[in-house]
Amino acid sequence: MDSDATKPSLVFIYDREETSQTDRLLARVTICRAYTAEMGWDVAGQWIDRGDAAVGERRPFWQGMIAAMRQEGQGRRIVCLVATWNRVAYDLEIRAQLRKLVSDIGGTCVAVEDAAAPPPPNSRDAALRRIRASGTQIGPGATLVRHDGAMS
Repeated sequence: MDSDATKPSLVFIYDREETSQTDRLLARVTICRAYTAEMGWDVAGQWIDRGDAAVGERRPFWQGMIAAMRQEGQGRRIVCLVATWNRVAYDLEIRAQLRKLVSDIGGTCVAVEDAAAPPPPNSRDAALRRIRASGTQIGPGATLVRHDGAMS
């Protein structure tokens, strides 16, 4: 049986989107999933705040993610993974408050754009090319991509 020290990190992917735009949102989540796979981490799930909840200080899905981290992260390194720090908040003070909620339960926040861990062998651009290659083009500039985390 694996000891706690040898278990892979447990990752909680977070994003937010104020608009009804989903292409960029799905691309960011896919980048996070590709990064976790390259790092050998386990994904607990993804939490996405939308609309007004995505810009306020009270983020229902952020709070739900914190509760899930507290519940599922026992004995493992827990990571809140975002594509960029702006996915947490543009406002630096709000971002610090939200990140503190993660650190208060023993977790850490990591952004793919400047992750503290060694960068994965494939670049972000390569991940986007893989995403486009694994999807089905449904129109000019529009690619339909599976969003269940599986890579073709």
